[in-house]
Amino acid sequence: MVREFIDTYRLGERDELAFFKELSPEQALEFAALAKDSRGKRFSHQRRLTRESLQQGKQAIMSMLGAFQKATSFDEVLKGVRDVTSKVHGLGELYAYDTALRISANKGHEPTLVYLHAGTRVGAKRLGIPTNRDYVPMTELPEALMPLKAHEVESFLCIYKNHFGGVVERRA
Repeated sequence: MVREFIDTYRLGERDELAFFKELSPEQALEFAALAKDSRGKRFSHQRRLTRESLQQGKQAIMSMLGAFQKATSFDEVLKGVRDVTSKVHGLGELYAYDTALRISANKGHEPTLVYLHAGTRVGAKRLGIPTNRDYVPMTELPEALMPLKAHEVESFLCIYKNHFGGVVERRA
């Protein structure tokens, strides 16, 4: 599955982050806050978010431009995104993580921990990875996941969660 992930998803994820790296800081914040890709379309896993929530998130995030420009790590950016969007109805932990990842790409920062949220938490649990924290250090992951970067492990756990443990998660 790791090889399949690398062959199928790695290039697309790298292209996505490279796009954000090329934008001005203001553009990166705006595109990230509105969950827009290089074509100006909404990222598929943020399709359920309302325009109103995204607009409120954008206003909150744009107010933090200076702080984001001074950030020295992904963790700082994630904390800032969480802080300013925590009261915006409809924007949860997946939005905060994805937005922080895109903003951080603009600054050249990557996560060094695997953050657990939504599907990643399900995938981690099914692989027997402890899920009692918001993150997992790379050193605590199975050896098979070591060829991946932390943000790739996050995607891998979410994408393949239904392949672990023989249990299929169904939406209600």
